[in-house]
Amino acid sequence: MGKQIQIRVDESMVEVLNRIKFEVGNALKKQYNVGDIELNGNIISKIAAARLKGNTIFNFKIRKISYNKGILELI
Repeated sequence: MGKQIQIRVDESMVEVLNRIKFEVGNALKKQYNVGDIELNGNIISKIAAARLKGNTIFNFKIRKISYNKGILELI
């Protein structure tokens, strides 16, 4: 697990991270038939960094917390 730091970023970076969060969340909802999925912590920034490095395969699990809700966790 990477260390967490606070940095100042341009608003456009926040918009990019929100777009990635939306895309990943919707794709996983459809693929795993989950109504609501939480993307906690800095998972989105990890996904963005991996994409920039050229990684297209991610190891993750979805921890179900109720019938129709899960939490995405990168392994």
